[in-house]
Order: sequence, then C-alpha cells, then structure tokens
Amino acid sequence: MLRPEDITFSVPRFLSFIDLAYLWEAAKAADDHFASKLPATPNAENRNSTGNINATRQSLLRAVFIASYAILEQNLDELVNMERAKNNVSLSPSELKDRGIARSLTYANKVLGKRIDISLTHWKDLLSLQEVRNHLVHYGQDFADSENHNNRFEKFTKSDYVTLRPVICFTIDQIENIFSLYMECVNDFIK
Repeated sequence: MLRPEDITFSVPRFLSFIDLAYLWEAAKAADDHFASKLPATPNAENRNSTGNINATRQSLLRAVFIASYAILEQNLDELVNMERAKNNVSLSPSELKDRGIARSLTYANKVLGKRIDISLTHWKDLLSLQEVRNHLVHYGQDFADSENHNNRFEKFTKSDYVTLRPVICFTIDQIENIFSLYMECVNDFIK
C-alpha cells in the first residue's frame, strides 16, 4: 500500500518544463531552511557548522542547476520532435551530429526552417551555462591547474549566473535568474 508521501505525479515530456516550477519551489524551500540554520553572527566557534551548512547548500544548488538544465534540454528536444511529427519530416534530430541544446537549435533552424538567432544575449548566456553544466558534470565544482581550466575560470568569473568561491557556486537568486533565462530561450524557440 502506498503511503501518502509516496504519491507523485508526472507530466508528459512536452510539458516537462512544468518540472522547473516544482524544482524551483523545492530549491527555495531548502535554501530557506539552510539559511535559517546559519548562525546570526559567524565566529570561530560555529565556523565548521556554517561551512558544513553552506557546503550542503551548494551541493543542492549545483544539483538543481544540473537537473534544471536537463529539463530545458529535454523540453527543447521534445518541442522539435513535436514539430517534426506535425510537419511529417522524415529526418530525425538524432540523425544530426550535434547533441543537446545545439541539436535542437540546429534542427529547428536548418530542418524546420525557424530563424532562431543564437547570437542574441540570452542564447549566448545559455550556451555559456552549458559550459558550466559540462564542467560540473565532468570535472566537479573545482578547477584543475591547467590552461583549459584557467580559461574556464576566467570566463565563468564574468558570468552573472554563477559565483566562484573559488569553486563553482550558486545563490538562490542566481538559480532564479537562470530559470528566467530558460523561459526567455523557450519563448524565443517557440515563436
């Protein structure tokens, strides 16, 4: 027998963007909880406790970011697949060499005939966030002492969507701004 706390709902893939709202609500509630656990006045005695709370908070916010990026990627993929089916196009997005968001953009522009201008600021910001996402997934929040990682560090330092301490961190406000960026990109994608 299912316990009430085990009952959940799911949405069709083309509505997966709704999951961002659930993810946002959970992230905000967790961030508020962590904030309430922080001492009003940090000092030497509570330094370790504060550090542990903030490390946990950052782990959660990085996971929220990675999950949210996956939701966006799936949503754009589903949107092109729906348009493909509607227009009876035989070429599948999976037949393109691009992957992820780049594949959806390429398919929309080259196969479906859309005119999505990826030189606009919101697309540039999104593709920059893709680099942050890839770094987190493949290397974690740290940076190695290499030219490639030093270049990324310098690039990420210039972003308003991420904070480097010196590891990749997010504030709840940055997560909210990232979600707004996603909405702007989706709205541009579907027009």
